[in-house]
Amino acid sequence: MSEEIFDVVLHPTMRFPLNQTFWETHPRLDSDISLGSDFWIGSLPAGITGESIVEACSPPGLNFSPSRNCYYHYAYCRKAFPPSWGPEHLRWDHDGVIHRAMFLARLIHPTTISPLYSARLFLENGELRTIVPGAVQANLVHVWIVATQWRDWLTKAEGERLRDSLPLYIENPPERVRRARRHLDHSFHAFYLDQRTASLVSGFESLLKIERHAATAQFKLRVPALAQMLGFAIASDEAEALYDDRSVYVHGRAPNYTDVSPALMERYNNFEVVLRCALLRASTDTAFGSLFATDATITSTFGSLP
Repeated sequence: MSEEIFDVVLHPTMRFPLNQTFWETHPRLDSDISLGSDFWIGSLPAGITGESIVEACSPPGLNFSPSRNCYYHYAYCRKAFPPSWGPEHLRWDHDGVIHRAMFLARLIHPTTISPLYSARLFLENGELRTIVPGAVQANLVHVWIVATQWRDWLTKAEGERLRDSLPLYIENPPERVRRARRHLDHSFHAFYLDQRTASLVSGFESLLKIERHAATAQFKLRVPALAQMLGFAIASDEAEALYDDRSVYVHGRAPNYTDVSPALMERYNNFEVVLRCALLRASTDTAFGSLFATDATITSTFGSLP
């Protein structure tokens, strides 16, 4: 008897409405892309259907058989070699490789893929025998996008960039970069914009803040400088407005906004893309990551207060 074990996670379709022209101008990746040894993004292994995964990961209820959306853009699939005994044998992504790939992919282009439809598959002689749901009920399982319309998939070029970036991923960059990655990851899982803004600002501060006092002034000075280094434009007053939105939420005051308008979402995304690009580069380029290693490198690169 030959047993194979695969960890998979599906990226379902139909999360955002988009017209046909958008699909044609930004086609999703349409063939498997290798992300490493026995690891790829694309189709499920062994002809397994999306329906099998969705059904296995969804609460069955009692005398309840609803119609579910079982279509998916693509899946992350990895042949797993867990220990042959103990809880790790059944735990999806027991060594965190798929989690790392999904986070890196969000730095390239955010999508709503999450462990909601994740599973460990057990095959015998090429036939599916068992599906063990993954982290489908874990904390922060959902991922959200700040938009009403969004391209919720990776293109072939982005899949290839993910492939090329994964071998360069630095697991232990400077502590500031690690903290910023945690804050940004938390923001991806936050549904409410005020909470998400607080996590986003904390990510910037993890990279750029060097002392306790004059926090707003440091943010106004260094975030625009970081944006300019990466090819974006953020004005000092825009940075101040975002920091004020964060402070209102953190200090429990009445919110600055009651309606999440398109303009507000666009402003938020202008900052998120800067932090994403900064962390993508800091996570794959040792020289760039070293700019955040010490207070001295931060002030020399991004400015010091008078």
